[in-house]
Amino acid sequence: MSTAVGASSQSHRRLGSRVHSMATHHLGQKDLALSKLQPLSATKPTLITQTQPDSKSTANFILRASIFLAILLTSTVSISYRNPSPWTTNHPSLFVRPPPPLEYIHPPHVLDLSHHPPSPPSDLQFNQNEQKQQQSTASLTPAPLSCQNPLHTTLLPREKAAIVLLVRSSDLPELLPTLRNFEAKFNGAFRYPYVFFTDPDDGEGQGAFSAQFKAEVLRVLPPRADVRWETIARDHWKIPGWLDERRVREGFKEMGEREVMFGDREGYHHMCRWYSGLFARHPALKEFDWWWRLEPGVRFFCQVTYDPFRFLSLHKKVYGFVITVVENENTIPTLFDKVKEYGEREAITPRQPEGLWAFMSKKDKGVEEYSKCHFWTNFEIGDLRFFRSSEYQSFFDALDREGGFYTERWGDAPVRSLGLGLLAEQEQIHYFEDFGYQHDLFIHCPQPRGTRRSPANPDLGCECDCPRADGKTLVDMDVDWKWSCLEQWKATQRKARRAPRI
Repeated sequence: MSTAVGASSQSHRRLGSRVHSMATHHLGQKDLALSKLQPLSATKPTLITQTQPDSKSTANFILRASIFLAILLTSTVSISYRNPSPWTTNHPSLFVRPPPPLEYIHPPHVLDLSHHPPSPPSDLQFNQNEQKQQQSTASLTPAPLSCQNPLHTTLLPREKAAIVLLVRSSDLPELLPTLRNFEAKFNGAFRYPYVFFTDPDDGEGQGAFSAQFKAEVLRVLPPRADVRWETIARDHWKIPGWLDERRVREGFKEMGEREVMFGDREGYHHMCRWYSGLFARHPALKEFDWWWRLEPGVRFFCQVTYDPFRFLSLHKKVYGFVITVVENENTIPTLFDKVKEYGEREAITPRQPEGLWAFMSKKDKGVEEYSKCHFWTNFEIGDLRFFRSSEYQSFFDALDREGGFYTERWGDAPVRSLGLGLLAEQEQIHYFEDFGYQHDLFIHCPQPRGTRRSPANPDLGCECDCPRADGKTLVDMDVDWKWSCLEQWKATQRKARRAPRI
């Protein structure tokens, strides 16, 4: 019985719990309904506010962005230092800028007073500047320093330029090592076309390169190299019709007896005449604006990691050289007088009497004479547009009519140099002092090795491996006093720097 009573008690408790839950739910629903019936004025207004930015988080964002930009800028400047652009300046630059004005180059420490004509800088200022830029550098436009990155320079636009060679079949033993050397030092990276010329008397009078000659040349050049084979026209490789051939050839024998260098070699006279002006008229060069002359037997000792054609073009140059020497006087006894006569007859005065022309001339007892200094043309890079111009071609034609290419032994080097002296300005000529180069006994090296003399700037030139010049078997043209005209060239460059901007 007690068990029945316990079960009944538990069922009562459960029933009470349900009734309480239902009552509570009913009252809650009633309160909710009443609250909905209350007037709006009885409720408290809800304020909606716009979330304001946290000043601390904004400051953190600006700080992080500043740090990122600073790292980016530092990285860019660092890369520019390691891989400077040779077309702008020798200093890091984030943006490509045009080359400095050609009329006047400000020393780095002088303020830009381009809006006011500056007074000529003092000797002290220029001495300080020379120490910074190759220590009395021989060019108004300093050469690019050290090695450039070919991954960058080879991606830049190419100029319309060609490597020009005038060779004969017998030159092959000297030509092949030169081509290997030239490919290794420069053209293997830049891939400019080669234009090979021969004279109409070469190849047993056939006037053409043999198949064997071409095969040997192509063997040392890269596959798909752009190579062109040309023959000089007979009209450009003979004694001109206005001269007496018999007397001219008798003169060749006399020159040989007088030991005029190469004076007894008829082909050499033709070559000097052709390279003095006729070469620029050849149809094979019509598509080109620039040429680089390459001779069999020459050697380059430094890596050329930038494009010299583009360098000259951007700096508005018309000619570049490596070595300047004194000409043998017995080869050109009347050349300078004929040049002056031409200038007087055509009312042409030198563009820079105290500049480039002063390098070519000297005064002896008040009489102007040829200094015998000229640019050695076995290496030269030039603007064909200048040498094809009517001004230069008229100059050449006038000298050609004088007959001195045959009655004397006028060389293309002094003729070209005097033409530049008469028609060009000093700022248009560039000395490639960063090139290591040798022809015959003469050598120039920007980083001489095995000597007590230290280079003017240790960063001039790239990976140079020049041999030691002992003064007998090899002559250093930077220090030679007998044949080199480099000191005279430097003197005219220093005068040009002191000239005020006009």
